[in-house]
This record gives sequence, C-alpha cells and structure tokens, in this order.
Amino acid sequence: MLVLTERGSDREGKRRRIAALLIGLCALVGSWAVGSVLASDPIGYGVPIWPFADRIDRAENALFSQVVPAVRGNLPLNLANVQVLRRTDVYGSEFWTLKLEVDGETRCREVAVGLNVSSRRVSCGSG
Repeated sequence: MLVLTERGSDREGKRRRIAALLIGLCALVGSWAVGSVLASDPIGYGVPIWPFADRIDRAENALFSQVVPAVRGNLPLNLANVQVLRRTDVYGSEFWTLKLEVDGETRCREVAVGLNVSSRRVSCGSG
C-alpha cells in the first residue's frame, strides 16, 4: 500500500494545536484576573451582578442607589442605616465617606461627587 504524506504537515498541525492551547490558557487566566478585580468592589466597578457580587453586595447597591440623589444634591441623608462620617470639598469635587449598615454587615464607601458620582470601598476604621 502506498501512502503519500506531506513532509512537515504533522508538525504544522501540532504547532497550531499548541498555539490554540496557549491562547485558550491566556484567555482563561485573563478572565480570572479581571473577575478577581471586579469581585473586589463590584459596586465601584459598576457590576453589581452575579458572579461578581453576592447577596450583600446587591443589597448595598440598592441602598447606595437611594443615597446617590441626596449626595448629588448635597441634601441631608434621612436613612437610618446610613451615616455620614466625613464630608470634604477638594478641587471642586465633594467627597463623602458613608457608613452603610447592610444586612447586619457594616460597609464604608467614599463617594466622589463631581460631574459624575463614583465610589470606592474604604475601611471603616478611621471614622
């Protein structure tokens, strides 16, 4: 029986499989890294959804969405589970540090009010 094969074609297929495997591995590691960053503060990054946010993160986002209009309008907060720890005015932006009681857990956020309202999770120890 006569079998005709091209020389080197098997090597080329092997290289393609290795390249595809490496690309897939890099995509997997990259997805894990991005997911880890987003999960560290899902509200601050604007993704309060599963798999990045848990039940308490979603409850914090719901409470924070009630707070934002008062912060934006520089109005007093009339919510029992929100406490203003500090207000500062720097370079035309206001920064509020808020202590939020969410489902039995205490969380603090620093809210920056300028053209947009943005926030980040901070330690409650300094308040």
